[in-house]
Amino acid sequence: MSDDTEAAGPIPFPTLTILYVPVEAASVVEDVSQKYPNITVEECVGFFHGGQRNYKKVTIWSQGIDSLWMDAVIARTKELGGVEFVTVVSGGMMHIL
Repeated sequence: MSDDTEAAGPIPFPTLTILYVPVEAASVVEDVSQKYPNITVEECVGFFHGGQRNYKKVTIWSQGIDSLWMDAVIARTKELGGVEFVTVVSGGMMHIL
């Protein structure tokens, strides 16, 4: 006799990824929402780029993030936001990409 949960394997836990998108690049949020529907977006103020600036804090809940897609989102955010890096929190660690 087999257990259905055993046959299906372990339940993967969702990962949490947070992007701090400068408001000048807010159009990127639409791209994120099309790829990952489980997101929240909050207005916030940060000091990531040498002074006070407005950001969209985009929290993505997923089973994993497509790294090539994320690289493209980060490149587009840098271009539209006029910044040299994008602040990302993933796995409890803050990264500057």
